[in-house]
Amino acid sequence: MDIGQVDAQTQLASQNEKSLTGNNKMGQDQFLQLLVAQMQNQDPINPMDGKEFASQLAQFNSVEQLIGVNDGLEQLSQSQQMMRTELTNSMASSLTGKNVRALSNKVNLGSGEGADVNYDLNNTASEVEIVIRDSSGNEVRRETIDGASAGEHNWKWDGKTNDGVDVPDGQYNVEINATNGDESVKARTFIEGTANKVRFTGEGVKISIDGVEVPIGDIETVAVSDK
Repeated sequence: MDIGQVDAQTQLASQNEKSLTGNNKMGQDQFLQLLVAQMQNQDPINPMDGKEFASQLAQFNSVEQLIGVNDGLEQLSQSQQMMRTELTNSMASSLTGKNVRALSNKVNLGSGEGADVNYDLNNTASEVEIVIRDSSGNEVRRETIDGASAGEHNWKWDGKTNDGVDVPDGQYNVEINATNGDESVKARTFIEGTANKVRFTGEGVKISIDGVEVPIGDIETVAVSDK
């Protein structure tokens, strides 16, 4: 066999593969080209061993099957992604008008209405500190509650600063710092209200709950109508 000619064919196949796929992986066509090149350039006096040829055919068959499996898996993945997107969009549309609960550290302060700060604790706390910050991170209100059991809690913010001054309407961030002696207690903030708007974005589906927008994946419960 003329090794130089086979090497040239191998390099050509590799270059073709790079131009097609942009990487160094050998595809089905390139593997077949190499196999044909070996047969065309083998030494007639010392032809390719039958076992070796059979082995290479088996390798080609394996490559062909793997390429087929990979293509099938890719198509399946694309189909599943499309199904997930369609189901998410359909579910999002069905949420409008329903009362939902979602994880969020934001509250929407309405005109003269104040805002509900909802949170739950995974353990009993001897002290719970609630901090309200504006969109720039500036603290506008701090409230300390003595003693709180594990579970859900609600604190009504009147929309005033620590000095009793009314703050502008809009969205504010909530921070809960709960402790039990020297131990910290895990706390989560959430909002409850009516899902009144659905927005489809490049980052996923967003649901607006009484003016606070949350990712659809952060919704925990949906109230079922009695009708």
